[in-house]
Amino acid sequence: MKPACCLNLVVFASLLGAGPASGALRLVGTAPDSDFNVPTTSPVARMAMFSGIIDPVSGVGITARYTTVAGDFGGGVGPWSLDVTMDSESPTGAMGNLFNPISGDITIADYPFQDGAFVLPFPVSGDGTWLFSFGSTEPNAGWTYGLRDVSYHLLTLADDVTTMYDATPDAGQQWDRPYFIEGVSGQGPVAYHVLAFTVDTPGVYEFTSVLSSGNNHFTFLYRDGFDPQLPLQNLLDYGLGNGFAQNGDPSGTSSFDALLKTGETYYWVTSQWAFFSAIETAHNTLVGPGAPVVLVPCSADLNGDGVVDTADLGVLLGAFGTNDAQADLNDDGMVDTADLGILLGEFGSHCA
Repeated sequence: MKPACCLNLVVFASLLGAGPASGALRLVGTAPDSDFNVPTTSPVARMAMFSGIIDPVSGVGITARYTTVAGDFGGGVGPWSLDVTMDSESPTGAMGNLFNPISGDITIADYPFQDGAFVLPFPVSGDGTWLFSFGSTEPNAGWTYGLRDVSYHLLTLADDVTTMYDATPDAGQQWDRPYFIEGVSGQGPVAYHVLAFTVDTPGVYEFTSVLSSGNNHFTFLYRDGFDPQLPLQNLLDYGLGNGFAQNGDPSGTSSFDALLKTGETYYWVTSQWAFFSAIETAHNTLVGPGAPVVLVPCSADLNGDGVVDTADLGVLLGAFGTNDAQADLNDDGMVDTADLGILLGEFGSHCA
């Protein structure tokens, strides 16, 4: 992973426009639910109570784990998490439809939901009982899907914060990327680039990656860990960049959106399409209610709090002139000016 200094992130904010859906969506409330199953032949109604919501609500979201309970397991015909629909009704009776709440083109059998969208025709009060109805785009199929570890989320409009950077897959980093229902592609190994980050503002973030050539590529979002040797582990969302995306993206554009939370670490992976395709620089854009906090590998986070700062400097200076292994950053047997130089070079970094 390239260090933060070399990514050249460009961040700018834009104020809300006049239209109701012109801004980002910030998370303002969460309510849990128990596990439940949904026969595709008959919608299932659920309810959740929210209180203490100060901001007007314009969108809803859901986090859950999708699982197929009964269906066609052969060849991945269905049901898919992509087929899930969710309608919402506010305590004031305002209706909203969150169609395919996981967004993107996700069709892997057991998959995490973590998404939200602007759904209401006008902002409403969030306090009270919300109703949610779950169905399917394949109502006559006779399948059943299940949602586990469910929570509902209320969202308010916020100013857009846009972050842009260029991502060039590194030929020295190779993996076999995920692909559609089949799991892992057979067109690898291929090169990839990864941006590790957290967010300081929870809400819906839109990911867009563009190759100027229009050639195929994929991008992937992982949560709480990324291991290129285990490409399906911790996979949260991804976008097809081959012209066949569910959301209509043309070839060369990979996009999706996801509900990101504080306290979670995310990895946006930009991947070469196939071993025989060119390695090209992608122009990546992240839009949401906050800016990403980029994480880099750190050796000087001596107190393990995730950032290199004055506390770590104090630890090193306290050990200066000794052979303290913790503060001996270059492993030469002595804590000296060379170790101080390493710490100062990482000073201010947020650590992966």
